[in-house]
Amino acid sequence: MLSFHLVLIGVVFATFGEVNTLYGEGDEYFYDRYDGKPAFHAYVKDNRPFSGNDILKFDEVLTNIGNNYDPITGQFTAPKTGLYQIACTIQGHRTSGVTFQIQKNNVRFDLGYAGGRDWQAVTRVLLMQLKEGDKVFVQHRVPRRKETVAGNRHSYFSGRLLQ
Repeated sequence: MLSFHLVLIGVVFATFGEVNTLYGEGDEYFYDRYDGKPAFHAYVKDNRPFSGNDILKFDEVLTNIGNNYDPITGQFTAPKTGLYQIACTIQGHRTSGVTFQIQKNNVRFDLGYAGGRDWQAVTRVLLMQLKEGDKVFVQHRVPRRKETVAGNRHSYFSGRLLQ
């Protein structure tokens, strides 16, 4: 069993190493190699206050194939029409609960709540039919609440075109 895990870890590291190398050598090659299918994965870098109608900015971007996720606005813009998998995990900092919603073009698509006990987190994984130009983002849900989202790679937002 141990050898299986070591092989699996080696494959994961080899894959991530290849991705980093190819991405650094030329965005066009990397994007074409994956049949033009956009994908992104970004974390909240530092603990972040979250209140009002804030859009959560996931500012530590690890993957951004096609450059369709904007860490400044926190929004993913679909470059083509299709079926996308969108996922996020939100963790409250210490005992902070976090209320959020996943928006599609300023319309609530899904709700989430990470309970306010000892670093609780919640993960939402969605299938969304998006049209070219649709925007998807994570927004605070209860404006009167002042909450804190855990950073340090505890909270993430990701998505990819399935077909």
